[in-house]
Amino acid sequence: MGEAFDGERAFKHIEELAATKRLPGTPGERKAQEYITRAGDAIGVPMRAEEFTYSSMPLTVVLPVICLLLGIVCIIGSLTYLWETSLSIIPGVVLLVLIYLGFKWSAAFEHFGATGGSRKSLNLIGEIKGKNPKGTVILSAHYDSKSQLMPVVVRAGLYMVGFFTATLLGLALVVVGIVSLAGADAFGSRAGFFLSLFPAACLVLLVFNFTGNRSAGALDNASGEAVILEAARVLAIEPLENYDVLVASFGCEEVGLCGAINYLLAHEDELKARPTYMLNFDMPFSTAGNIFVNTAFELPPQYTSKYLNDLARKAAADMGLEIKGLYLPVGAAADHMPWDKHGIEATGFVSAAGFIHSSRDSVDKINRDGLQRTGEVTLAVVRGIDQEASPSPRSADRGVVER
Repeated sequence: MGEAFDGERAFKHIEELAATKRLPGTPGERKAQEYITRAGDAIGVPMRAEEFTYSSMPLTVVLPVICLLLGIVCIIGSLTYLWETSLSIIPGVVLLVLIYLGFKWSAAFEHFGATGGSRKSLNLIGEIKGKNPKGTVILSAHYDSKSQLMPVVVRAGLYMVGFFTATLLGLALVVVGIVSLAGADAFGSRAGFFLSLFPAACLVLLVFNFTGNRSAGALDNASGEAVILEAARVLAIEPLENYDVLVASFGCEEVGLCGAINYLLAHEDELKARPTYMLNFDMPFSTAGNIFVNTAFELPPQYTSKYLNDLARKAAADMGLEIKGLYLPVGAAADHMPWDKHGIEATGFVSAAGFIHSSRDSVDKINRDGLQRTGEVTLAVVRGIDQEASPSPRSADRGVVER
């Protein structure tokens, strides 16, 4: 039957990594790098270090400023409504434009935050050569961690509700401004004014979601590292026939996907020169042990690889398991997302938990059955890719968003 994924070995990786808090730029980050390097040597997959530079400014300064700016524009729009002036059209249009640009963050961020700045970190890359390789399969996870003042559910909720209601406010301000110019009275309701302050409150609260180093990051994301390291051990013993496997431990995910973006931009040409598939693991199973794939993200939806998602579902179904799709519209990001936007077949094994980014993200929250199942599905997906005689081109049919 061959070598199998060993959940106990994988769990030991989680224990080792979660013994240290790993905020980028701290001693804990360096200890994680050293541990992953030692682990790679132990499983026969030596890790090469690729240094990159980054800036934390976009997430720690620019994003809060954008939220504050949006909140101020919302308040100005609310006041123009209360003051009964058709000038409400102006803040309405400004608000809609800013929100649209906010959803197009990635291209600008790649050049401003992820590849600029003076801070340094490492990506750790291991390679398992295929017997007759025609392409590359990437197994990736991030090794850093962080804590934040707000519970992640509150933060995500504020993002989604704040952006959604701010969009509605922008549309309403434009409509009432046009109606006013046409000679009708659509302004002045005090109840409407106070209701219109809701999106501003959501967005301004996000300014105070300060980042710290209180999280051991067991689920987010020592668990993802554990999956790829143990899968690498198995694949090093039994290499693929048609694909090389890259085992990528990315740094600085928690400050803006910096490691993953740097690696992508540095190696994009060679990755696109032959078929490449990326499986990213970021909280790859839930506390109940369930497995999800990220089918889409952002607004309007950007879809992940239908080919990989279908392979994952089939592999799970063959084991009597079910994998559901998860859509992440706003308020969350993961390392596979820029890769999809650059046209590479990529998907993410992701989940959600209210305790991440806090001191409660500890090893006792890890579902060992979920860890084992995720590892088994991962190897089945990788083997399934290998068995394809002619690797699938990027699918033009992106399907529907599954929740």
